[in-house]
Amino acid sequence: MGREAKGQKDPLEAVAKPPPLAAHAKEPPPETGWPAAQRADEPARDADDAAVTLAPATQWFDALDRETAPAGGAGSRRLWSIPLLVAALVLAAAARGPVVRAVVPLALAAAAAALLARGRRQLLPPAQASRRGLSLDGDRLLLRGKGDGAPHVLLAARERFGVTLLATPRRDRVVALLSSTAGIASIGAAFDGPSRRTFAALLDRASVVSSDEVGLEAIGPDGEPIALSPAALASLLDELTRRAPGCLDRFLVTDARGATLGLDGRELRAGGRVFDLAAPLEWRAFVFQEELGQTITAVYQGTWVRQGASEVVLVCLLPALAPALDGMDGPLDRGALRDLRLMQGTPEDPPPAEQRVAVDRLLMVPIRSALDKAPRPAAHVYRARA
Repeated sequence: MGREAKGQKDPLEAVAKPPPLAAHAKEPPPETGWPAAQRADEPARDADDAAVTLAPATQWFDALDRETAPAGGAGSRRLWSIPLLVAALVLAAAARGPVVRAVVPLALAAAAAALLARGRRQLLPPAQASRRGLSLDGDRLLLRGKGDGAPHVLLAARERFGVTLLATPRRDRVVALLSSTAGIASIGAAFDGPSRRTFAALLDRASVVSSDEVGLEAIGPDGEPIALSPAALASLLDELTRRAPGCLDRFLVTDARGATLGLDGRELRAGGRVFDLAAPLEWRAFVFQEELGQTITAVYQGTWVRQGASEVVLVCLLPALAPALDGMDGPLDRGALRDLRLMQGTPEDPPPAEQRVAVDRLLMVPIRSALDKAPRPAAHVYRARA
């Protein structure tokens, strides 16, 4: 992530700007016109968010219905309708009883027609299938329901915010975790084979987490999942990164004590301490367990970090002892293998309570990934590799 200050660039930070995430046509926004210029009363951004391009006053991103099948579902329904039609024809020609020859074939034909009709409805563009979705109105990202209720504010784009991309090991589902002073919101999308190839740039930016994570459901503040099509998610991320080019390398949350917990490119803040990810540091992943009462044992994962006199342990519950990969076909990519190794840790004794900082377990792999890219002291050269 590049930074600019008073027209000069830090040579350690100057990197090429990532390519757009949306590789194909974007969903057109409503006819709303373009603002003439950025408002003068906007608060100043950090240097890495200074490059802001003008955008339509309103952009719409349709959410998919809960009942909408994943890609390929309509095709499977068309295939199932064929044997139903064949069975109807056979019964109509070969059955002896008049009732069987008339009623049963009609029922089978009606079932086949229902499957075809349902598949056709789900092939309609998202704008015709649902009017629940996300609206980027000026500098606010809103979740609007199908009714006339008040929209939910997910993000204020004029303020500092982060976008953390998370994916399943097969990268068939991606969640964009939005973090800002407004809180945390998540937006999901399902990817089939063709869409994984089309949006490979987006998927490569995502950290892999365990498939059983509840957070991958991307439940919105209205209690329903926020699921976009791959093209709509890529288009939304393109717009957010145009407004804040450094947002994909950042998250901003608070820990259980109300202190800042954030990752911002070259800097990690946790427990009131600041770690420079461009300077040598030590870290390791481990697991530990503690008794909760007389009958319950909780298993935690921890990430120990030390740089100079600063030392902290990030902790959260362990989602699973091992990622569930049974039944998955084909090899994992190198990035997924590396992230799966970052999930592993050796058993250790519980760390001191005063060093612990509780984190959302969805953020543990992105944190470890950033730490894994930081330089090590001369005596510590271990890195997670695919």
